[in-house]
Amino acid sequence: MKRDPCWVKARIAARILLRQRAGRIVPRDVRLAHRFACDVGVTDRLIDQALACLCAERGIENYHDILRSTLAAAA
Repeated sequence: MKRDPCWVKARIAARILLRQRAGRIVPRDVRLAHRFACDVGVTDRLIDQALACLCAERGIENYHDILRSTLAAAA
């Protein structure tokens, strides 16, 4: 089964958010984040779902804290 390209981009964006929270962001991450922000297919909701998926896969329990801090930073 082929994955939707927007879903793949949303998962990458979610991984960038996790790396940013860990303080390990690199210039490539910033460039990709800007590219995904301009992509109409990569919606906030899709990134939210990808973040929830990654947190569940990695056993990260503070998903809602990560989401809240990301939303607060964007406001």
